[in-house]
Amino acid sequence: MTKFAPALGKTSGLALTATGLVCAALAGTTAPAPALGTTAAQPVAGQALFDDFDYADHTDPQIPLHGWTLKSGQGGPGVGGATWKPQNITFATESGNSIMTMRSGTNGTAAGTEQTELYQQRKFHRGTYAARVRFSDVPVSGPDRDHIVQAFFTYSPLNYLMDPDYSELDYEYLPNGGWGIPDSALLATSWETYQEAPWQSVSTTTQERAGFAGWHDLVVTVDTEHINYYIDGRLFASHGEPYLPETSMDIRFNHWLIDLLGTNSRKARAYEEKVDYVYHLKDQVLTPPQVQGVVDDYRTRGVAFEDTV
Repeated sequence: MTKFAPALGKTSGLALTATGLVCAALAGTTAPAPALGTTAAQPVAGQALFDDFDYADHTDPQIPLHGWTLKSGQGGPGVGGATWKPQNITFATESGNSIMTMRSGTNGTAAGTEQTELYQQRKFHRGTYAARVRFSDVPVSGPDRDHIVQAFFTYSPLNYLMDPDYSELDYEYLPNGGWGIPDSALLATSWETYQEAPWQSVSTTTQERAGFAGWHDLVVTVDTEHINYYIDGRLFASHGEPYLPETSMDIRFNHWLIDLLGTNSRKARAYEEKVDYVYHLKDQVLTPPQVQGVVDDYRTRGVAFEDTV
């Protein structure tokens, strides 16, 4: 739920190259990518959460029983006056897998802006986080160019200004830019703390300016020294202290508009972010191939949901 886009040239952990912004070494904190292991052939022992999002609709009683809350009403992040709409989160089978679709959009007004979010219980800290997410570059209907955010992240609340126990680890895709970014970009941001007024933050962002439309395997690992972000098996970012999470976090997906400045159209438009599954393994770091092996095992055994965390 990134609050802003860091000013170019001022964000730690960034280096400008001819192909865009790539992660630079954070002194004393950057970890090498672990060697990719073989696909796990059996379940990994440990406390885990797995959800295949096999639900009937947003009113399915299993959703809250499985620890999820669908955000409703108003409030940040995003356009002031926008509404969070649980009914815009739907479930269906695509290519044999149960898929969650989060539809958000606007007619160019705050009152006509609808956003979507769901979040798990706050009980996750170190370990492996993973999700398969479909980002989209174009709306499913209406004109394009809104400053949309499509996100998979972890979060613990800010209890007071510059609270050192606040934590947030973000994977965010901006299909049309925003926060001063002119076009498509994928951001990995690790937060230590912040305050809104006057604005001050302790955070670091790695960004890659390119299109990421389509399905992607996102993995974030957290140990006592590093936060590593992987996309499709590739190490995307590595962050260290002071950004390591101090307290437990929840797991969230959201889809929202930064502002209404991307286009001045008043025609209705809608965008979709899709999620195949989410997985967390407590206190253990898995490689992306190992994560895929665990997910394959859940599906082979017909397990649509498990929570032993």
